Amino acid sequence: MVGDRTGWHKAFKAGDAAQCVAVMHRAWTELVAASPETFRPGEKEHHLTELLCQYLADTRASTRLTGLWSYENHQGRLDRKNPKGMVVTQRKRTDIRYFSNREDPALNLIFEFKKLDHRKTARDGYISEGMLRFITGEYSIGQPLALMVGILTIHRNDTLPALHQWLDSPDAKSLLFMETLKTGQRRVPSAFFEQAAFDTEHLRPCDKAPSHGTIVISHLFLDFPDLPRTAKSRSRRQTTSDALEG
Repeated sequence: MVGDRTGWHKAFKAGDAAQCVAVMHRAWTELVAASPETFRPGEKEHHLTELLCQYLADTRASTRLTGLWSYENHQGRLDRKNPKGMVVTQRKRTDIRYFSNREDPALNLIFEFKKLDHRKTARDGYISEGMLRFITGEYSIGQPLALMVGILTIHRNDTLPALHQWLDSPDAKSLLFMETLKTGQRRVPSAFFEQAAFDTEHLRPCDKAPSHGTIVISHLFLDFPDLPRTAKSRSRRQTTSDALEG
């Protein structure tokens, strides 16, 4: 990739990445409508991503994309100095990957999915088991951009504000090695994908970073029809309604 911190943007935008994200977003919408009995908030996360990836592979011919979709792609590092002989270490399985060698450099776009609701435990998982895999972890080594995909199981108005607030905090800047952008610690809207809500940018260790030193994470949030509101929100709405009626 181009060595300066913004020089790769133009080349990246000219490739298939934007179309790739648009196709995924459309596939999710189509599955929610076509199979609500299996594609539902209560379904296990890995079942949802497996169904989604298979649907993307099956419908690839209807898009202009020529690359390959893969699910739980196994990756690792070869340790040649192990006293017992060569072994594979740092094993990982990415949720969904789109790869195309039609571009130069090849497009290797990783999508990491995490269920997300109004609870702190869900936000913590989105960060520690999601975002950090692209920062201090082993996902998207040497890549300039990746996707975090939040699967919303509670209405987005009850889910996203607390995540936004935390990502804008000093604690997030420190933990996630966040860069300050023109709009703060989040770039709103995303500079790369119409469907994404925002981008964040993070310093990576030298052995994991592209040549310009940072990775951009675009944040995409997918949901289901008629998601419930939290009890707190319902109570707030009822109080407002009672006041208006009174």
